[in-house]
Amino acid sequence: MAVYTVHLPKGSNGEAASAEQIVFLRDGFSMSAFVFGPLWLAWNRAWLAASLSLLALILLTAAGSRLELPSAAISVAGIAVSLAFALEGSRLVAWTLARRGYVESAVVVGENLDEVEEAFFNSWRAAAPVAPPLAPAASPSAASSSEPVVSGLGEERET
Repeated sequence: MAVYTVHLPKGSNGEAASAEQIVFLRDGFSMSAFVFGPLWLAWNRAWLAASLSLLALILLTAAGSRLELPSAAISVAGIAVSLAFALEGSRLVAWTLARRGYVESAVVVGENLDEVEEAFFNSWRAAAPVAPPLAPAASPSAASSSEPVVSGLGEERET
């Protein structure tokens, strides 16, 4: 089973997010993040995290060479950084989304992304606010008064 976090953009004026704007991030180890590191972050549009991580890798390699460390030690440090990307890469992407105004709203577990999306949208649709029922019709005695009646769109009419 895979664990996904669901990120929704902050709606303006209480608007609900459209389904196309919702981002599902798989949590856990990512082999592609382990192998490709900063390129994986760039692919996921985490530009700042990709730039900083690439800079960190360059500085790590340069410091190892400057300090004349054995190449095995530099390789082990590089593997450790790659392991950090693999384990925490999705958190860096989530951080980037948070900087763009997204909010982590749910955690969903499923076999694959299709199953997770289906489960999320079914629960999201069920939790959507329902329109309030219409007000009951006014009694005949209230209709005979000369006070204005306010309709649903804020218009006034005389009775």
